[in-house]
Amino acid sequence: MKKLLLLIMFFIVGSVNLDATEVEITSSPGQDVDFPKPVVSDKEYMLMPGDSLLVTVTGATNYSYITGVTYEGKLTLNMPVASVPTLEGTFMPHYDVVAAIPVYGLSLKTAKDSVAKAFSRYLRNFNVDLTLIGMRTFDVLVVGEVTNPGVVPALPIYRVSMVIDEAGGINAIGSRANIELRRRGRFYANVNLAEFDRTGNVRTNPYVQDGDVIIVPQMENSVVVKGAVFGKREYELRVAELTAAREKSSEGLYELLEGERAADLIVKAGGLTPWADPAHTYIERNGEKLYVNLLEVLSDTSSQQNIRLKNGDVLVIPSVNSVVYVQGQVATPGAFPFQPNLRASDYIGIAGGPLGDASMGSAYVKRGTKKLDTDSDPLIEEGDIIYIPRQVFKFWQDYLEITAVIASLLISYLTLTK
Repeated sequence: MKKLLLLIMFFIVGSVNLDATEVEITSSPGQDVDFPKPVVSDKEYMLMPGDSLLVTVTGATNYSYITGVTYEGKLTLNMPVASVPTLEGTFMPHYDVVAAIPVYGLSLKTAKDSVAKAFSRYLRNFNVDLTLIGMRTFDVLVVGEVTNPGVVPALPIYRVSMVIDEAGGINAIGSRANIELRRRGRFYANVNLAEFDRTGNVRTNPYVQDGDVIIVPQMENSVVVKGAVFGKREYELRVAELTAAREKSSEGLYELLEGERAADLIVKAGGLTPWADPAHTYIERNGEKLYVNLLEVLSDTSSQQNIRLKNGDVLVIPSVNSVVYVQGQVATPGAFPFQPNLRASDYIGIAGGPLGDASMGSAYVKRGTKKLDTDSDPLIEEGDIIYIPRQVFKFWQDYLEITAVIASLLISYLTLTK
C-alpha cells in the first residue's frame, strides 16, 4: 500500500513539475500567450450528413457517446438502458437509441438546443453539449477560367479561394473580382477575391457548402503591366539561368475594374522594384504614349498624373540604367537594352558597327567616373557608355581631302581673276 501511495505521489509531483516547466517555457511575466483560435465556430458551422459528433450528458446522469449525422440529416439520442457484465466482473452500461432528431443545416449551437429539448422528454436536471470531432467531405464543381476545372473535394471550413486553389488557381485571363457562387441551383453570392486579397474581408470570400458550383468568368477588361514591377500570379520576377542575375522585367495581364487608375494597377502588379524609374512611367494607348510621373502619384493619389486606365492599355515602368549607350562613330548610335554576358564589341555590332573614320584604338567604356579601355573587350554592365571617337588625322585620306579642298579654292580664285 505504501509503495502504491509513493508511486501516486511521484506521478503527481512529476506532472506538476512538467506543467510548471511548460508554463515557464511558453510564457513570461507581463506577456500574454497567444493560442490558436478554434477552427470552427458553433454559430457558423452547419451540420450535414457525414459530420461526427461527441454528445456529452452531465447532471443527474453522466455519460457520453459518439454519433454522426445520418444520410437523412438526423442525429440519434442514445441513453443507457441496461448494464452488461464484463470479463473482469464489473458492469458496463449499454446504450440504446431512443430517438433521432433532424439537425440538417443547423448550426452547432442551434443543434445543441434542439438536442437538449429532445432529451428533456427523458431526463431531468441535466446539461448536454455537442462537440464536433469529425468533418464531412463533399464535392464542389469549379468551372470556367481555372487551370483544372472539374469536381474538387472540399471541407466545410474551405472558402471559395481555397477550392479554386485546389483546382489549380485562376488562369491568366480569369476574373478574380466577378466570381459567381451558385448554391442549390441558384445564384448565391458574387465572390470578389481581388478585394479579399487587398482587404482580407471574408464576406467577399464565403465558405463553401455541399454541392456548390463556382463559376470563374473571363476578365471583362484588362491592362498589361510590364517593366520594373515584382509581378504576381503567373508572372514573377525570374532569375536568369546563365548569369544568376535578376531579370529586371516582369510582364503580366491584370484585371481592370471600373474607375481604377495607374496607382491601383501598380499595387495589383506587386509594387515597384527598387530599380524602377517611376518618373518616366508611361501608358501605351492606341499607338500614343501618355507619360505618368509616379513619384507625384505615389505621394498624392488624387494627382492628375494618376491617369484613369482603359481596357487594352499597357502600363510600362522602365528600369533605371537598364540600357547601354553606344555613341560616336558607329552606324546607329543610341541606347540599347542591356543583355547579360555581352562585351563592348557585341554592343558596337548591335549599333551597326564602326564607321570608316572610327578610331577603335581610342574607344573606351565610361562606367560612372571610370574609363575602361576597350582593347580587352570588357564585359558591359547596365548604364555603361561605349564611346568610339573619330580619327583626328587619317594619313592619305585626309591628305587627299585637304588637297581637293585647296585645289577647289585655287580653281575658284583663278576663274574669278580672268
